[in-house]
Amino acid sequence: MLYLDGVSISKVKDELKSCLQSKRVGKIFQNSTLSLSLHFGKTSLFFSCSPSLPICYINEDREENFLEENSNFLMILRKYLINAALTDIEQLGFDRILKFHFSKLNELGEMKDYFLYFEIMGKYSNIILTDSENKIISLLKKFSLEENSLRVLFPEAEYVQPVVEEKINPLEIKKNIFEEYLKENKISQKIEGLGKRTVEFIHSYEDLKKILNDNISPKIYFKDDVPVFAAVLNIEPKNWDSVKEYKSFSEMVNTYIKMCSLSNSYTLLKGKLISAVEKEKKKTLKITANIEKDIVTMSDHEKYKNLGDILASVLYSVKRGDKSVKAYDFYENKEIVIPLDPLLNPQGNLNKIYKKSSKMKRGLEISRERLVSFKQRISYLESVLAFIEKSSDLKGLKNIEDELTEEKILKVKGKSQKNKNKKKENDNYGTMIIDEKTIYFGRNNKENDFLTFKFAKRDDIWFHVKDIPGSHFIVKKEDFSQEESFIEKVALCAAFYSKAVAGDKVVVEYTEKKNLNKPKGAPLGFVTYNTAKTITVIVPKKLEL
Repeated sequence: MLYLDGVSISKVKDELKSCLQSKRVGKIFQNSTLSLSLHFGKTSLFFSCSPSLPICYINEDREENFLEENSNFLMILRKYLINAALTDIEQLGFDRILKFHFSKLNELGEMKDYFLYFEIMGKYSNIILTDSENKIISLLKKFSLEENSLRVLFPEAEYVQPVVEEKINPLEIKKNIFEEYLKENKISQKIEGLGKRTVEFIHSYEDLKKILNDNISPKIYFKDDVPVFAAVLNIEPKNWDSVKEYKSFSEMVNTYIKMCSLSNSYTLLKGKLISAVEKEKKKTLKITANIEKDIVTMSDHEKYKNLGDILASVLYSVKRGDKSVKAYDFYENKEIVIPLDPLLNPQGNLNKIYKKSSKMKRGLEISRERLVSFKQRISYLESVLAFIEKSSDLKGLKNIEDELTEEKILKVKGKSQKNKNKKKENDNYGTMIIDEKTIYFGRNNKENDFLTFKFAKRDDIWFHVKDIPGSHFIVKKEDFSQEESFIEKVALCAAFYSKAVAGDKVVVEYTEKKNLNKPKGAPLGFVTYNTAKTITVIVPKKLEL
């Protein structure tokens, strides 16, 4: 949890102001429908209006652009703010609203002022550009009356703050009034900018003054090495076992976002990949269901062959124009009536039935082959979803994006994929150390394929969870140990990097690479084998080698 109440934002504002004041905007990019970045030389100020993490901070990493074309809002921002100087940053009281002041010379040589409001309000978070008279020029998100009945924002209207309950500015409250609110347990209800967690650390008027006057104190708190709470005030979560301090809010946020895989680019790309794969999987499942129906229908081909045999036995009695003929079914030992086409002669009717039987038989063979292929496709797509979930950084997702583009699940965006630089061989797989031995594993199906069929030698040992999508693991022959503890460690890694859920009991198979085969036309990462040893392990929550 990244904790930002009004008091926290006041300290963030001071930090941003000291870093950016008087600098000019050089470039503006809109990274998604909910985010944008202002570039002051090499310094990037990133804004996100994502409901899960509305925030602005100095971003260390370049955010990816996921918009197919520039939005109207971006074009307007560039028109008014490119080459504008940031003259001030203020907070509206202790509300979660920051107001960025910009000045710029227009075409007539006149100095014009503009304001950029950043409202940090959950799903209603927004970025609003106004002129010096607070008349709205444009805004990132437009809400209808149904979505937000309290306030309607649109170009040419005057910007007004959201309607909130009137509270006392914490810098102005008198000690006796504060103590009265403290007794009534109404501090957060009556005093502006104090979040619930902050209030838990205020037991006196002096505590309030200390929190207001303390320097910014960015910290991330951990429980079992997992970040559970990040704040800039001297407050802490209820359950933690370690803490790390940072020099600045921006350093803390960049670290926290990387640790929690919350970066805008990461989150957007992950969602995009999952959506594309789920869509392809749904389409493939539909095709598979239709093929299975066809197989049921075409399994009756023997019935039509038998019908042809029966008709052949009475063909001498059939004449052109007959609509049916009675015959004895010597397969079922009963009398039947065979429908005929009166426009065909006797031999034509017989050929029609035999042709239908042959066509259904050929169709059955083709459908069974297609069913195998599409089931392999479903398995492949499920493995891609598993790899997406396991990818903890943007680079891993980008590699999966490349794979899906090559597989034509995603459309090629921008320049042709052929123009991309070839990856170095050691970028084609992940590595880890087990008992001082280097173990190799695939982080996506493309890497699985490369690792197993190009990198591994005949006698190297291959590990994989049985019947569950996941990473291929390769142990070089000279590094493989028959000791059960070593085999178990590799198996635990294979289980961890699979679709299996922590706590599940799974079977991991291992065999020499020479026992593996890749069927012609099989999807990336697909292998077959006839012999393998097994070991059963419990999928770990985290790897501790």
